[in-house]
Amino acid sequence: MSSNGSITSESVEQEYVHSIYSRLATYQQKEHKPSSPRIWPRVRQFVDQQPIGSIILDVGCGEAKYTSIKCHVIGFDTCAEVLSSSKKENIDLCLADAVNIPIRDGSVDAILNVSVIHHLATTARRRQVLQECSRCLRVGGQIMIYAWAFEQPNGKFAAQDILVPWNMHETAIGGRLPKIKFHLNTTKEQRVIAASIPVNISDGLSAKRWFSGVLSRVTSLTDQLPYFSKRCPSSPGYSNQSTPTGSVSSPIQKLPSAAPQFLPTTSSLLSGIKRWSPMLGRRLATLIVPVEEQFAEELSQIIMRESITEAMATLREVTFYRYYHVFKEGELADLTDSVDSLKVVSNSLEHGNWCVIAEKIATNIIRP
Repeated sequence: MSSNGSITSESVEQEYVHSIYSRLATYQQKEHKPSSPRIWPRVRQFVDQQPIGSIILDVGCGEAKYTSIKCHVIGFDTCAEVLSSSKKENIDLCLADAVNIPIRDGSVDAILNVSVIHHLATTARRRQVLQECSRCLRVGGQIMIYAWAFEQPNGKFAAQDILVPWNMHETAIGGRLPKIKFHLNTTKEQRVIAASIPVNISDGLSAKRWFSGVLSRVTSLTDQLPYFSKRCPSSPGYSNQSTPTGSVSSPIQKLPSAAPQFLPTTSSLLSGIKRWSPMLGRRLATLIVPVEEQFAEELSQIIMRESITEAMATLREVTFYRYYHVFKEGELADLTDSVDSLKVVSNSLEHGNWCVIAEKIATNIIRP
C-alpha cells in the first residue's frame, strides 16, 4: 500500500496470488491419496519432444506435473506449501520468483511458462518475466507460454484485469466433490465469468489510484454478509466510470479480501498506527499493556482467524479470490515478440487459453 492510499501491482500479486495460493495449497494437500493433477496434452508433448539430456526449466511449476525420464527438469515456484507437497522423481525443485530467476544465462534448452504470466499485474512485470526466461534460454531453445484468454467459448470477461472466485464447494477434497447440485443449468466456466470482479490496475511506474470507480455490488455484499459469503457477486452491476477531474469523489469501495475475514477488525487509532507502522504501534501499545499481554493477544487473534477460516473451508462455505490478467487475441504473441531475443513460432487458442511457442534468436540477427 502506497502513501496516497493506492494499491501497487506488487501488493496485488502478494495478496491475490502468492498469499492465496499458499492458503489454498494447505487445503488441497491430500494425506492419504496421491494427487492427480490435470496434465495438458500439448505441454506433455512439448516436454517429450525435447532431445535426450536437455535441461527444461518449469517456471511456476506448482505441483510439478511435467517431469521427464530422458531430460533434466528444474522447477521453481513462489509457493513453498505447493513445493513441499510435490515430492516427485526426475525433477529438482526450488523456491524462486519468475521476475528474478536464479539460473545462469543461456543454460537451459527449453522453458515451460504455463498459467503463470497471467498472474503478473502489469505489462512491465509480464514482460520482465519473459525477458528473464529469454536470458536463461540458450539460442535456438524454445519456450511454451500458456495464459488465460479474454475470449472464452461461452462468453467474454467483463474486463482484462479481474479477481476470479475460487469456490471451495466446487473443489475436490480427498479426490471427491461434494454431493450437491450447484447451478445445474450453467457451466462452471459461465459461473466464473459471471462472478469475476473487474479491477483497474495502474500500469505506470509510480503508484496511482488502483481503481477509479468500482463495484457497487461489493458494498451491498458486505452489508448483507459482513464476514463471509457463499454466493459470488454477479458482474452486471459493475461500473467503470472514472471520477471527473475537480469533482468530489465518492468514498473508495474496497475489493473483497483474497481470503475471507471472519473476525471483525477494530478501527481505533492504535490499530491504525499498527497497520501503518507495526514497530511504532508496538511501542505505543507498551504504554497501555505489557509486551507479553500484547503479544499473547495478537497471537490469539491470528490463531482464531486461521482456525475459523480453515473450519469454514472444510465446510466449503468459503470463496477465495485470485488475480488474473486475461489476454485478448494477439496480445500474448505481441508481448512475446516485444522481447528482442524471442521470435514467436506459433500462436493458438486452446480450451480458453492462449498458447504461444517462441524461439530464442541471437540479438544481432535482424528478424523478418
